[in-house]
Amino acid sequence: MEEMTVRRFLASIFLLLSAVVCSGSDCLSGRPFINAPAAEPFSYIIHISIDGLRPDAVTSLGPLGAPNLFRLRVEGALTDNARTDYDVTVTLPNHICMLTGRAVLGPEGHGVDFNYDDGSTVAETHGTYVASVFDVVSDHGLKAALYASKDKFALIDRSWNGVNGAEDTVGADDGRDKIDRYIYQLDISALTDSVLSSLETGGHRYNFIHYGDPDAAGHSSGWKSIEYLDAVQAVDSQIGRIFDLLDADPLFQGNTAVIITSDHGGLGYDHSDPAISDDYTVPVYVWGPGIPAGVDLYTLNISSREDPGSARPDYEAVPQPLRNSGTGNLALHLLGLPPVPGSSVNAEQDLATSPAGEDLPAVMITSPVNGAVYSPLDTAVFEVDASAVSGGIAKVEFFANWEKLGEDLSFPYRFEWNGVPLGEYRITARAVKENGIASSNGIRIEVFDPYTGDDSDPLPKAPVAVYPNPFRSLARIEYTIESPAVVSLSVYDLAGRRVRYHSLGPRGKGRHSAFFNASTLGPGVYFFRLKIGAGVETGKLMIIR
Repeated sequence: MEEMTVRRFLASIFLLLSAVVCSGSDCLSGRPFINAPAAEPFSYIIHISIDGLRPDAVTSLGPLGAPNLFRLRVEGALTDNARTDYDVTVTLPNHICMLTGRAVLGPEGHGVDFNYDDGSTVAETHGTYVASVFDVVSDHGLKAALYASKDKFALIDRSWNGVNGAEDTVGADDGRDKIDRYIYQLDISALTDSVLSSLETGGHRYNFIHYGDPDAAGHSSGWKSIEYLDAVQAVDSQIGRIFDLLDADPLFQGNTAVIITSDHGGLGYDHSDPAISDDYTVPVYVWGPGIPAGVDLYTLNISSREDPGSARPDYEAVPQPLRNSGTGNLALHLLGLPPVPGSSVNAEQDLATSPAGEDLPAVMITSPVNGAVYSPLDTAVFEVDASAVSGGIAKVEFFANWEKLGEDLSFPYRFEWNGVPLGEYRITARAVKENGIASSNGIRIEVFDPYTGDDSDPLPKAPVAVYPNPFRSLARIEYTIESPAVVSLSVYDLAGRRVRYHSLGPRGKGRHSAFFNASTLGPGVYFFRLKIGAGVETGKLMIIR
């Protein structure tokens, strides 16, 4: 791995010394996240395409049904009104748009207007070599990975492999193979396993991940069907597993950005008509340190992008709308790299994800402490410090598991949550400046009934797996749940003392990971208790040094 800049190195040391180890959420060290400016350029990019994601699917599911996508909405910058390619609204062409920064058709388009792997390459279809995000990452000495849940993505891997990739003309010769790791796995949980196993070992600096289940469900059951929403929930769970690692591992804290978009929407059982708004309307979410919380991307780009409403602007329109095909050059910009050669969408890399020349507000929940425990029907009082170098604070908003509780318009910022119900909650305070620019801070609390405890009969589920075990500092606890539930983890020493408690918040149906950071615990045997809704799983952890 290449050396970090002095700035990022010092920022990392500061984070470790001050025991701030989570980006946007408190991780399994039990310490709250403190907002800090981004250590740009970012070291890691997680670029996710959710195949066939309608923006209103997320809002329909709400914070309980799609907690991780809602986390991005509360803590990141976003739009629900980005556009696909103008001429084509199917999977393979739009993903190549994202990776090349080009339209599909026209002399400068990449030319792949078909939606299957015909055994060719992008260069063969276009007539000359077409550079990609992978070229720029690789030629600058960084590693890139492509994870896909549809086998047609083999065309993408083939186009930039060791045979068909271009020669490296930038600095040291890093070879023709621009994609260091390509994984195809139909099962999205297994696909995420591959992502996590790579990231845990330092991973790749640019990670493009494709999740195809919503598209498959849309074609078989309809784009607004229960089956379709279940598929979106399943993808949300996989994103939660990735967030678990980003929150737990110091390698990714303060220097990782997440970009999420889609290749197309859908209506009825199809998405192939580029003139239908349900087909050409897609979301774009951007999350990471230094990126304002809950801010519309069109607001951040008022001079260079225009919200098209329900219209379908072509490539000649000025200004352009945000497009999914601009996210590849955005990813390169966040990595501190130049745009894709020959690209035309966001080729100037002027898609802003933070307000130019303006500070984000500082915000900190001062009371209660992270991990505070309440009894049912108690009143929880949240107190917040918020300030800004320029401009005043207009309000502080309060969220429980990304659902808004209320707001306070004046200092001292305070909110009383009366009659808190049984459960575990991430409490987020979002400070909003007078011009709408915001940032957030979060803690976890538990509402626990001491009379009934939490020893209800466990729900049937797959066994919990821990690996590695024994381990030195970081272990992954894998578990499966059958329906959305709130999850928490308690760790006990041999004397029965609880040494850690972590509220993991709401989780959707599917396979999940809890990353346990034991760097501050001594070596020895410990026991964990994983509470999933009304169910409980237990196991043993062994820490070695």
